[in-house]
Amino acid sequence: METTRTTDLLNELSTDDSNIHFKSYITSHADDMSCDNLQDYFNLYFKDHPELLTADVIKRSNLDRGYAYQILNGRKPHPGKYKLVLLALCAGMNLKEIQRALTISGNAVLYPKFPQDAALIVCINQNCTSAFEVMNFFAENNLDFPE
Repeated sequence: METTRTTDLLNELSTDDSNIHFKSYITSHADDMSCDNLQDYFNLYFKDHPELLTADVIKRSNLDRGYAYQILNGRKPHPGKYKLVLLALCAGMNLKEIQRALTISGNAVLYPKFPQDAALIVCINQNCTSAFEVMNFFAENNLDFPE
């Protein structure tokens, strides 16, 4: 998700006429505003990536279909950390985007001092796009995937 840099937004609000143009500012930067729930966050992500099919992302994540749809439609606003990471990774999110999704969901971000989290960070940075690839990486490195 390409967003405008925060410093650029602050500069825009720091102009003398920012009070006059506030409504147009809000309208023109609607996509840059923070999402406060996973449903909106994923909706924006899928909007920016029209080539992604939700069913394909869920299939690659190897999550229970019902559970994944509950995350995406907002009925599961606080999913398990590692299930959310798998879903976001299979959607092609980068590390920054996944960390943001974790924060929105109330989960701890991936922490490089935890071996499983470090392994997931490597998988994300290597652009793994399926649970199969992630599980193989874990197996190759004698790690159990966290529940």
